[in-house]
Amino acid sequence: MKTYRYVGLLMIISGATLWGISGPMIQWLFQNSSLTSGKFLVVRLLLAGIITLALLYFTKKNIFGVWKHPRQWIQLIIFGVLGMLGAQYAFIETIHVSTAVTAVLFQFLGPILITIYVAIQTKKMPTVMQLLAVVAALVGTFFLITNGSVENIVLSKKAIILGLLTTLGFTFYTLHPASLIKEWGTIVIIGWGMLIGGIVLFIYNQDFSVMHLAHTLTFNTLSMLLLVIISGTLSFILYIGSLKYLSATETSLLSSIEPLVAAVVSIVWLNESFGIYQLIGGFFITATVVFLSIPSKGAREKVTI
Repeated sequence: MKTYRYVGLLMIISGATLWGISGPMIQWLFQNSSLTSGKFLVVRLLLAGIITLALLYFTKKNIFGVWKHPRQWIQLIIFGVLGMLGAQYAFIETIHVSTAVTAVLFQFLGPILITIYVAIQTKKMPTVMQLLAVVAALVGTFFLITNGSVENIVLSKKAIILGLLTTLGFTFYTLHPASLIKEWGTIVIIGWGMLIGGIVLFIYNQDFSVMHLAHTLTFNTLSMLLLVIISGTLSFILYIGSLKYLSATETSLLSSIEPLVAAVVSIVWLNESFGIYQLIGGFFITATVVFLSIPSKGAREKVTI
């Protein structure tokens, strides 16, 4: 049993680390190429979706069953466009106009909106830990945006709007496909979501050309693009895989290293600088995941792979 637990710990720590690293990698890519968020996402979503579904198909998973039920595939398309594409686009654009760390921290505010949504839906008051998480998130967001002074806001209006859209996007991304995931499994739905989002964005970007993309990328930037796609896809697979050996609480707690990894890599590699209050804000936002990961009495955790 201990061996399996160590495997799970290694998987979630590796997955969270890869996701934390991928943010600064995307930031570097934008700084060193003329690649736009739209074109980057076309490549990322299409390749990641195809790779994920191909792996599932060759392991004898039923990846086409969801398309036999009209109500479900309509829900799947909505998830692919608004959830997968919407969340990813807002996240990437936030990196584009601010920093990778900022984007990751706004993503981490998603659980707060989910907590509020569930409390309203169930008509139950949040627990003490949930209330502490809300307070920590509000304090953290204030410090992140203002660096401790409302007179000197450090994030642009566009970065704040895109950051909040990232929060909304990841909230929808989590809540909307719940029934689909329960029936078909997480990886099947995510795989289709990435492929659908990539196809829609490809159709929207009519000027997208593989040949033009190849000419605009150097060997270094092309290598980085491939690394981002591989690391992002692998990080998700490792995260989901770790749930076979660890509880959802443990994976949530350990995934909190993502902002820390993103911050360290950004400071060391990209020479980013952060105000002391911004760092404090990041600490508070990360703390929200810890508070929300502490289960209430009698709570049961169930994850569908």
